[in-house]
Amino acid sequence: MNYDPGHEPRGATPDPALLWGALLASTAAPKHAMSALELDGYLTGVIVAPGPIRPSRWMAGLWENDEPVLGNVTQVQSALDAVALMFNTLSTRIERSLQRLEAERICDYRPAFQPIEGKPPHEAVRTWAGGFWKAMALTPAEWSALAEDERLQPIIAPLVGFIELDDPEFEPAEDIDDRLDQAAANIPRAILLLRKIAQLRESRASLAGPTHRTKIGRNDPCPCRSGKKYKRCCGLS
Repeated sequence: MNYDPGHEPRGATPDPALLWGALLASTAAPKHAMSALELDGYLTGVIVAPGPIRPSRWMAGLWENDEPVLGNVTQVQSALDAVALMFNTLSTRIERSLQRLEAERICDYRPAFQPIEGKPPHEAVRTWAGGFWKAMALTPAEWSALAEDERLQPIIAPLVGFIELDDPEFEPAEDIDDRLDQAAANIPRAILLLRKIAQLRESRASLAGPTHRTKIGRNDPCPCRSGKKYKRCCGLS
């Protein structure tokens, strides 16, 4: 069933996951569109990136080289609006959890792959990490520099374990399942620490001059490239 914005109750906030799911189920969907779980990882990777990423760039990364069919413009715009809403909501959650981590030393952040109780399935974490990896590919030089810093390698290590690399010589350890369980448990804290590193870099960069904001403002140009302001386009709902 396709999402119809006209059927949404007045004043209600549409569920962004449903909007995205509607696009995936439609004929407008790109063949290689991200699942909702992979999208959460992708947006997380954009938010905690060690360097700023223009909204137009990471929005283009949603489709890779396979853009949606634009015959149903309303549906595509609804999906883009859902992504913008997911991004801003996720960004706020990460910032709040980081503040609590700094103030109380409590990590209450829960990525989309994390169930309320119990351990997450490794395949779910891999799917999420696959999206995160696609975000890393948007700023490879910055991530490489981060990975080469020995002081920061323990922060990145939990993510690396779930990123599928094409290495035929790789042989998993006998206790690989236990290691992956521990890595998955460490990812929420790693995300918050990566965001803190990004904040510090943004502060230093601001001393040298203005920087591009990652969060989508209402008066910013809409990432869908319509030429309109975000509040007049994808931000209407």
